Amino acid sequence: MLNPNVLTAALASLGLAAAAAFADDTAPAAAPASPYTIAGNVTFLSDYVVRGLTQTNNKPAIQGTVEFGHNSGFYAGLFGSNVSWLSDAWEAAAPGVNPAVYGGGNTISASLEIDLYAGFRNKFMEDFSYDVGAVYYWYPGEYKLQATRGLKSGNTAEIYGAVGWKWITAKLYYAISEGVFMIPDARGSYYFNLGATVPIGDTGFSIVGGVGTWKWSGTADYLKTANGGVGQKNDMYDAVDYKIGITKDWLGFTFGAYYWGSTADKTVVGSTGLTTAVWGNKFGSNVGDNVFFVSATKAF
Repeated sequence: MLNPNVLTAALASLGLAAAAAFADDTAPAAAPASPYTIAGNVTFLSDYVVRGLTQTNNKPAIQGTVEFGHNSGFYAGLFGSNVSWLSDAWEAAAPGVNPAVYGGGNTISASLEIDLYAGFRNKFMEDFSYDVGAVYYWYPGEYKLQATRGLKSGNTAEIYGAVGWKWITAKLYYAISEGVFMIPDARGSYYFNLGATVPIGDTGFSIVGGVGTWKWSGTADYLKTANGGVGQKNDMYDAVDYKIGITKDWLGFTFGAYYWGSTADKTVVGSTGLTTAVWGNKFGSNVGDNVFFVSATKAF
């Protein structure tokens, strides 16, 4: 983290010491502390999991974040990570996997997630905090989506709000884009999470835990019986996730180990009697299966 306040304080202390030693009252005044900060980090993970769902089909990811902050509480940042879930879910089924259930026969080149976000956060009444803002998830690439009626790109916009008390935080994300992570007619879908990060004394260890619920609205075109679909609504994507983990600050890094589970369905049988994939991808895997993964983060 680049913190100009530390440098300013150090220079001010040296100036005062010089004045005392040499009675030099002509020493320049210390520069005022900057109201701005720039922080960032790089993270390596054995699996990239969001809301209980692997974004990389249980493969490693490398991520980075850069964030600008102001002492008013305003912040804006950029996050990036490799991903594979878009093509994993919607391209043609892998050899030996039933194409009538898994995969969508589309062609998608997107393999990068870039999140642009901004908001305000502050503390109040000493132990309480709030955070409100918006985030746009951008998945640049080529999308040839002719094989699945109404399918969208992965690009998604959400607004969010959070309230925290000490080490507990409750946060709600609400989708304002019509397409939500490639699912059409899903505006109004929301994800609510209750999480906690509890430090263990001065050991550098923290216990991390949380539970979340994702509720989907609307009906995708490809699910409608009139379009040859299975007769389900977007709520077939509803899921609850839960995680437990531990982190440790060591040698300038933060290391983490986590167990994350989900109730996400792999497939569903619709009102027409047909079976379709929900969170099952083109490999026949359930991206919501329980998973253990590790991470290492370096802040700057």
